Amino acid sequence: MELNDILKIGEVCEVSGRMIKAGVYAEKNTEYLNYNGTIVKNVSIGSYVLIRKGFSNIIGKVEGEYMKEEFVETPKVINKKSVTKRIVGIGILGAIEDNKFVHGVTNLPMIGNYVYVVTEDVISDIFAKNAKDKITLGTLIGYEEYPFEVNVQDLLCSHIGIFGNTGSGKSNTLAKLYREVVEKYKSNSKFNSNAKFVIIDFNGEYSKVFDNANVYRLSTRTRTRAGKRYPISNDDVMDGEFWSIILEATDKTQKPFIERCIRKFKRLLDGKDTYDRDALCGIIYNSNEKIIECRSYIKEIFYLLGISNRFPAIEERLMFNSKLRTMYLKGDVRDNYSPTKEEIYELAFGTDDNQEFDIANLDMFEKFKLILYWNYCEEIGKSFITKEHIGPLMARSSNKIDSLSQIFVVGDSNENQRKNVDIISLVGLRVDMRKIVPLIICKKLYTEKKAGKKKSLDSSLHIIVDEAHNILSNTSIRESVEWKDYRLECFEEIIKEGRKFGTFLTISSQRPSDISDTIISQLHNYFIHRLVNEEDLRKIYRTIAFSDKSTNEMIPILPAGGCVFAGLASNFPVLARISILPEGNQPQSENVDIQKIWY
Repeated sequence: MELNDILKIGEVCEVSGRMIKAGVYAEKNTEYLNYNGTIVKNVSIGSYVLIRKGFSNIIGKVEGEYMKEEFVETPKVINKKSVTKRIVGIGILGAIEDNKFVHGVTNLPMIGNYVYVVTEDVISDIFAKNAKDKITLGTLIGYEEYPFEVNVQDLLCSHIGIFGNTGSGKSNTLAKLYREVVEKYKSNSKFNSNAKFVIIDFNGEYSKVFDNANVYRLSTRTRTRAGKRYPISNDDVMDGEFWSIILEATDKTQKPFIERCIRKFKRLLDGKDTYDRDALCGIIYNSNEKIIECRSYIKEIFYLLGISNRFPAIEERLMFNSKLRTMYLKGDVRDNYSPTKEEIYELAFGTDDNQEFDIANLDMFEKFKLILYWNYCEEIGKSFITKEHIGPLMARSSNKIDSLSQIFVVGDSNENQRKNVDIISLVGLRVDMRKIVPLIICKKLYTEKKAGKKKSLDSSLHIIVDEAHNILSNTSIRESVEWKDYRLECFEEIIKEGRKFGTFLTISSQRPSDISDTIISQLHNYFIHRLVNEEDLRKIYRTIAFSDKSTNEMIPILPAGGCVFAGLASNFPVLARISILPEGNQPQSENVDIQKIWY
């Protein structure tokens, strides 16, 4: 940058740490300067200046303006003349060394040093992080002619937070960021095979953002399986952790019960255990005084095995006498107390021979449900477990296991492997499944990534959670404290340890105050759109160390699409306006046109 009198706008008049003050020449109090035939924006709040100290070029940002009144004696007038002088407050950011911007205060200016307006080449040095690969997300607020570019390495190899009130532009920022990345690298075969992007879409907004993506519109609203279900493997279904998440199992009593069910489940799939009519009548016989507690589950077992027509005889004639503490068969003339196993068999199956049940036509979830109910009736009949401990888990099981067949498909999907962007829409799920399904998917992906060990850094996994307060909230009152802690710990592990395994988390939310402090504080880069709620602002101010006071004060008054970008991918907080995506690729989060639908 050539320093001359046109760009010189004032002199340093006060130095106090990194904050200095400079007096602006009266003739330079204009909005623009004409420099070599081009219009240069003059000094104002938010603009950048260069202070020349010897051979050092110190860069600062204007953070405030003041007015100072001075009195000047005139030779012909007795009274002194009042002169108003414009003062600007400047925060030192760094210096230009060898045509590169170096962030940090290593050299402070002296009183009397000249202050210059910076030109585009200096702005380029300030914001450039000297990286080959960059993506352009928009323009700088106050320097609209200069693009807002971000280094891909510094941004994508980090955990990212995107925050802002509804309508502030955070959905567009998320979509713009990852569409630009995919469009930039999609022609590279290594990118397609080594990068995986998974978007957890709570409101069904992002299905049109990418030209080539797996879109899973998960739903529990209908009994059909018309929508595209998310693929999981046989190993996932045989994992006790998977079922503990689904059924919200407690550690001390319910998880051990699930582990025993898993062992039976594996033996069933391996053909090592026999499930026949005689065994079924055996668990009915052994239930004895617990028959009332088991009746509904036995009925479900009959239904799953395709013999529901046999259950009415059990339901109508097999009773329990609470005084004698024994089962009895209700008869036309007299009742048969303490029936034998053979009499129960005759009641259900008559004189038919014993035979194994054909369970091949059941899907994996129905098979596990069969084992769950079978094992519950078996263990409660033997007094291995109590209804008080396992009953709540069983009560949750029916609807949730039935929903799994609508949400997941067991088996590998070749199409899923060919595309490296998965968009998982949860808008069709029940409220109770909207927290469980994302947790299952994210934990499954992260566990598989960790299992790669040495190969885990040969690829990258990017988990993107929109409306993250739905699953990362630490104030939920609809779930137990134990389950909430487990849910948060799973995501806290990803954000604490994921970088070591090539896994990175991006969260977007309109309520950062609801999200765990641990998760917010572990983020590396932030896109902060307009926030006006005091709790949200306090959370941002408390957890984001990159921002300064003047930048923080801009957050409540940012325009739609405007944001403060701060973090490891930026030398200092930057005010930027994110470009709007083309109409066909915009997230479906636009406002209703009241005049259009009302007139």
